[in-house]
Amino acid sequence: MKFDTGILNISIFGSYGRGGHDAFSDLDVLVVCRDGAGTQSEGSVRAIVSPWFDQSPSISWYGNKKMEHFFEDGDLFAWHLYMESYALPGYLSISEMYGRPARYINCLDDIRGLHNILRSVPGHIAQSPHNVIYELGIAYVCLRNIAMTASSVLCEKVLFGRNSPFELPEIDPPVTKEDYSILAQCRHASTRGAEAPPLNIDVSAVLRDSLTWAKAVERRTL
Repeated sequence: MKFDTGILNISIFGSYGRGGHDAFSDLDVLVVCRDGAGTQSEGSVRAIVSPWFDQSPSISWYGNKKMEHFFEDGDLFAWHLYMESYALPGYLSISEMYGRPARYINCLDDIRGLHNILRSVPGHIAQSPHNVIYELGIAYVCLRNIAMTASSVLCEKVLFGRNSPFELPEIDPPVTKEDYSILAQCRHASTRGAEAPPLNIDVSAVLRDSLTWAKAVERRTL
């Protein structure tokens, strides 16, 4: 089913795109729109996706020029789509539309940006303790994305999965898998409305160890 709208592409990416999804995975759906086409119907996208999946999609919207820019700049998101996405029937694949992305060259800058965000988390929690679930979800995103970004230079292929901090070579993971799972659940509670997990962790120690790890990863990518 394909609607005659300003939508150029609907693709599945993330864990569903790579075929590694589980009960905790989002159904990540990319929608590329024709520039100047105006607001598109989310309901139409859901109607297109629903025959193929039982799960409600998490939709990411992009204009055509923005997507072209990602590929021309070699953005890591472009590489993610190039390597681990597929188009729904009736649409061209992302690689058919935009070709191969340029070489990714912003690893260190991106890690430093994520490291700075991670540094801000302890202060935000101290200032607003009631936001601890949200802030720990931010910490999870930083850990996952720092490892993913670093893997572009430390590994044979980029580690786009959620467990990337545990897969970097010769670098001990930042926290235990149990504590990392709690951070991931905090993220799900913040973005999906899922029930917040009990915080049976030493938040200060987890954040301290995470920052030490992030600094070590940054050094390895220099």
